Amino acid sequence: MLKNKKILVTGSGGQLGKTLQKRFSGKYGFDWIFLPKEKLDIIETKQIQATFKKYNPHFCINCAAFTDVLKSEEQPSIAYKINVEAVKNITRVCNENESILIHISTDYVFDGRKKRPYVENDKANPVNVYGMTKYLGEKHVLENANYGYIVRTSWLYSKNFGYNFYRNILNEASIGNEIKVVSDQYGTPTNTEKVANFILKILASLPKKGIYHCAGDQVMSWYDFAKRIVKENNYSNKIVPIKSNTQGVIRPTYSPLKNTEM
Repeated sequence: MLKNKKILVTGSGGQLGKTLQKRFSGKYGFDWIFLPKEKLDIIETKQIQATFKKYNPHFCINCAAFTDVLKSEEQPSIAYKINVEAVKNITRVCNENESILIHISTDYVFDGRKKRPYVENDKANPVNVYGMTKYLGEKHVLENANYGYIVRTSWLYSKNFGYNFYRNILNEASIGNEIKVVSDQYGTPTNTEKVANFILKILASLPKKGIYHCAGDQVMSWYDFAKRIVKENNYSNKIVPIKSNTQGVIRPTYSPLKNTEM
């Protein structure tokens, strides 16, 4: 039974953290602790140790990450510090406190060359700094966490929170703009609500430690996704397909994830 179990959520100011807070705060008998970066900087080991000492969480859901793909190329040391070194800190403190770690990762650990949805044991081969740092964070959790889960997702978006593709397209549509969107990159757009529900299943069932995929059910391009967003919100903007601009950063061209059956 998970009643009265304490669940610490790092990076709770992001779209997934806010979704978890909206959906589950005060529910299911869990004691949720939501800490945004302003209250817990995962780079600071002493802050993490003090937080665990204060709350003694049974679970830690690590939503904190450096997710800006272009800035990761420009500032690789910062991406490495947050996505790798900080994850090492969290893993170590979780082990010291016998806490179960749920670490959020990404489809960008793959190179996008397989032309079919990726499964959990497909070999990672990141093509940019962001993907490499997320892969190294994953690798550390898998090899060092006493009890840890990796939850990979693809093209994560919230309709209600954060700066993301869905909300950006909706904003452009609302002011009547013609919208140019990349049509040669494919993924599985994933609502944060689905990931939140998936995490709840892990909390409740405690499956075997390892990698799990949680993604949308439809493979589509950014162009396809933009058309869907505009249509479902009853706008009629012109959506113009364009090719990827690889200047500055390489992105996987096909990185859908096949969902883990649970």
